[in-house]
Formats: sequence, structure tokens, C-alpha cells
Amino acid sequence: MPEGLKKLAQPFLALPPAKRWVVGGVVGVSIVAFALLIMIANRTDYRPLFTNLSSEDAGEIVRRLKEQKVPYQIGGDGKAILVPSEKVYELRLAMASDGLPQGGGVGFEIFDRKNFGMTEFVQKLNYQRALQGELSRTIGQIAGVEQARVHLVIPEKSLFKENEKPPTASVILKMRGNRQLRDGEVQGIVHLVSSAIEGMDPEHVTVLDNKGKMLSRSGPADAAGKMTASMQEIQRSFEKNTEERLQSLLDMAVGSGKSVARVSATFDFRQVERFEEKYDPDTVVRSEQRSEEKLGGGAGASGVPGVQTNLGKTPGGAANPAGNNGSKSDETMNYEVSRSTARTIEPVGTLSKVSVAILVDGSYASPAAGKDGKGARPKYTPRSADELQKIDALVKSAVGFNAGRGDQVTVVNIPFQDTGDGGTDEAGQWWNAPIFLSLLKNGLIGFGFLALLFFVVRPLMKTLKPARETSFEPVPTAEDTLNQIAEAHRLQIGNQTIRQMELITKVKEEPYQAAQILQNWLRTNDE
Repeated sequence: MPEGLKKLAQPFLALPPAKRWVVGGVVGVSIVAFALLIMIANRTDYRPLFTNLSSEDAGEIVRRLKEQKVPYQIGGDGKAILVPSEKVYELRLAMASDGLPQGGGVGFEIFDRKNFGMTEFVQKLNYQRALQGELSRTIGQIAGVEQARVHLVIPEKSLFKENEKPPTASVILKMRGNRQLRDGEVQGIVHLVSSAIEGMDPEHVTVLDNKGKMLSRSGPADAAGKMTASMQEIQRSFEKNTEERLQSLLDMAVGSGKSVARVSATFDFRQVERFEEKYDPDTVVRSEQRSEEKLGGGAGASGVPGVQTNLGKTPGGAANPAGNNGSKSDETMNYEVSRSTARTIEPVGTLSKVSVAILVDGSYASPAAGKDGKGARPKYTPRSADELQKIDALVKSAVGFNAGRGDQVTVVNIPFQDTGDGGTDEAGQWWNAPIFLSLLKNGLIGFGFLALLFFVVRPLMKTLKPARETSFEPVPTAEDTLNQIAEAHRLQIGNQTIRQMELITKVKEEPYQAAQILQNWLRTNDE
């Protein structure tokens, strides 16, 4: 062994075997831990470049990354590609400029490649594929939609109008998590697809989810279903708006977080049409017509027609020397009959009943801290009957309370549970920040150096300190030790037993010096 290494190893070899194992183990573990720390700190941090990719998009993106010699990892069952975190945004912009990812289908970029030998049938087929791909990408941008596929059936035009068939479309949606589309959002997708295809009617668009459930409602036979959905939407909208108005009002009255308002409304969606026709019993003369005729005053024949009468002779020998006088009158009156007609159509969706439930928290008094310096639990104090009555009157005024239609308002005072402010959404994301990861790496390396210094080097130096001090100080000779012992004898040490005890004590206090004296004695005797 070289002399330099021998001098360095001499303090370690001078230690007892137990201490050698301890020092060696601590040094070995520290070296391994520090090496692992450096490896973890210098490991490349991979972040997702794209997720939920189709096989075609994933293969194309991997090919582009290989061309650019960018390291990557594949995860998520082949649907996710991860790249170094410092290149994520740069690569996303580069891929977007190349039209990647395409979303599982081709769009109008299929016509970027010109093929002069393409037939008309292939051109129509490519146009249909491009429409399907573009619609799938557009629908995939809607919030909550993870993936969308569109299938189009566009029949060829016929010379006769009655022989033409309308185009149809089917849309399959894969939602993100437990997200569900509302009826208005589904109808928006239906009208988006129908507007993008010439001559397509919204009734010929079918929307399904990935579980096979039909989301769209089409056809005249389903008009009642559409009306029902609209009625439910009106009811939910009214309840939500009323709850928000009541909650804002209660927050101002009792404090934020001290109350909860719930509203249940009932609407009458019957379509009522009334037709009324009334007649006035008081009549009015509209027109009047009168006529009068008088019969004349000269002599004339009368009686039974015949010769006798003409000669002035009547049956029985009596004569009628003078004519008859008389008059004739006629009167016609027209009356106006008064009549009123009314047609009344009542509005659909009339509010028939409102039920309101209000929960109000009480007040809490914090008592003084105890002897241990810790405060006791807050004391709950319920609200008085007068306060609850005022809140009840306030709520009735806000909702337009009408006892005649059966409205109900219930105000209950109960202690609320302390649910805290939450904040778990942000707590799960802050450690993913690149700045935090960089600081964590540097902090771990610094902590490793400090741990190695304080827990390895410092204890090792303390363990080796006696050996290092004796290696630099001059070793006392045997004559000096004997002179010290003789001097002790001259200090009136009484008997041999005391001298032996003193010698034993001296050896226990300075074992290394005693060992050196014995070695010198042995060397002297050998010589």
C-alpha cells in the first residue's frame, strides 16, 4: 500500500472493529443515496404533448418526433405521447401548423394532394370523408365532448324530384367523465350538422352517446317530448333564478354562508282557449214602418151579386141606398239585439304554486381561552322568533307569496356544520408547476450536501479526532513518564498500594500513552 494511502487509512484502522463497520456503513449509504438523488434530479421531466389520440394521429406524431430527433415516451395505452417539459408548447405549435392531431379523421386537407387520375366517384367519396372529418373536429371542440364521429349519407340527385331521397346523418359522442349534454346543446349539434349539409333537415340527424343512448329528439311524433323538455327547462330556470335572488337577499340580511334557500315551483302548462257570446236583454228599436189605408164614402151596390142587387133590390125587399165607409192600417217595427263575442287564449306556463324552504344558521359566541391557552368550542345561539318572523315576511315579499293558490314558505333555524372553504381543486395542481419542480431539484441536491456534511463527515471527524491529535502531537518518551512517576513518589505518596492505584488510574486516563510506554520498553529490552 502506498505511504500516502497508508497514512490516510491509519486513523480508520486504529478504530475498533465495531466503529469501522459503523463508519463504513454510513459512508456507503451516503454515497448511494447521494448518487440516487443526483440521478433523480437530473432525470428528464416528461409532460403530455397530446392525449386521447387515435392510432393514425399517434403514429404520425411519433414519425414527426423521430424526424426532429426529439425524445418521447408513449403512455395511456398508446393514446398519449409525452415529451420533455421544456419542449411541450413549442412542439404543440409545430404540430398544429402541420394539422396534427387530425382528430381521428381526415378533413379538407385530403385535397391538398393532387391526383390527376382520380375518378369522379373517388372525388365524391373524398368530399364526403372531408365533411365527416371536419364536422367531427368541430363537435369535438364543444365542452365536455371527448371524441365525436359523424357518418353522412348523401344520396345522388335524381332527375325527378319525387325520386330524390333526403340526406341523413348520425353523430356518436364520447363524453368526458360523467359529463352530460343538455337538450339545448344536443339540438345545437343537430342544427350544426344539418346546416353544414345541403338539403338536410334537422329531423334527419340522429345523435347517440357511446353507450347507445339516443340524445336527439326528432320527428313530428316527438313534439310532445320536446314540449315536455321545454316545460322542465322553464320550471328549472324559474326555480334557479328565484333561489339566486333569495340567496343574495338572505346574505345581506343574515350574512354570507349563514343561510340556504331552496325553491320548488309548479306550473300549469295547459293550453286553454275560451269563446264567449253574450246577448243584452235591453232591446233597441232599429227601424219602424207604418201604413194606413181608408175605404171611400159614395153610394154603391152592395149585397149579393146579381140582377136584384144591381136593380137596388136586396133579398127580402130591402134596399141599400148608401155605400160602406172604413180604413186599414199596417205597422212594422225592427228591434236591434245587442250581442258581444270574446275569444280568450290563456298563456301557457302559468305559475300555480310556489314552495320555499329556508335554512338559517344561528350565531356563535367564542368563549375566552382556558388555562391551557386553548379556546373552547364556540357556543351556538339560535335566532329569536322575531328574527325568524322577519325573515319569513322578507321571503314572502320576494317570491310574491299568494295564499290563495296554496304557496308555502318554511323558515327553519338549525346550526350549520363547518364544512370549511374547500380549495382541494387547486391543492392537487400546484406541485406540477415547472418552477416548483426546478426548485425542488436544487433543494434536494443542497439538502443532500448538507446531510452528507452534518450526518457523515462531522460524526466521522469526531470519531477520528483522538487519533488525529496523537498523530500530530509528540509522543512522550518513557523517561518523561518515569520522571512523572518519580515526581509523584516525591509528593509524599505513602505506600505501595496507593502507588499502584495511581498507576492504574493514570493508565485508564491515558491508555494511548501507556501503550506507547510499553512498546518503548519492549523495544528497549529487545535491543
